[in-house]
Amino acid sequence: MAEFPSKVSTRTSSPAQGAGASVSALRPDLGFVRSSLGALMLLQLLMIFNVGATVLYITAFITCSAAVELTSLKGTRPYNQRAAASFFSCLVMIAYGVSAFFSFQAWRGVGSNAATSQMAGGYA
Repeated sequence: MAEFPSKVSTRTSSPAQGAGASVSALRPDLGFVRSSLGALMLLQLLMIFNVGATVLYITAFITCSAAVELTSLKGTRPYNQRAAASFFSCLVMIAYGVSAFFSFQAWRGVGSNAATSQMAGGYA
C-alpha cells in the first residue's frame, strides 16, 4: 500500500475560458448507430414508442366513444364531433398497432426459433 500514492496522478486540467460544451461532445456516435447493436436499440425504442402510442389511442378511442351523450341526436354538432374524434383515434390506433407489430417482427428477426434456424442453416 505504500507504493499506491506514487502511482496515482492527481493532476487536473481546467476548461478553456469561455468554452461551454464542445461541439464534438454533442454529436451522436454515428458508428454506433450504424452498428447492428445500435440499430437494434433504435428499433426497440421505436417499438416501445409505437406500443405506448397504441395504448394511448385505445384509451382515447374508448373515452371519445363513451363520452357521446345517449340523449344527443344524431347529426347534431356535438355528436358529429365525438364521432369524428372516435373515428380518427381508431384509425391512428390501428396504424400504431400495425407499426408496433412490424417493429416487433423486425426486432425479433427472421428465423429466431432455434429449431427452424438449425434446419434452414444446415439443409438449405
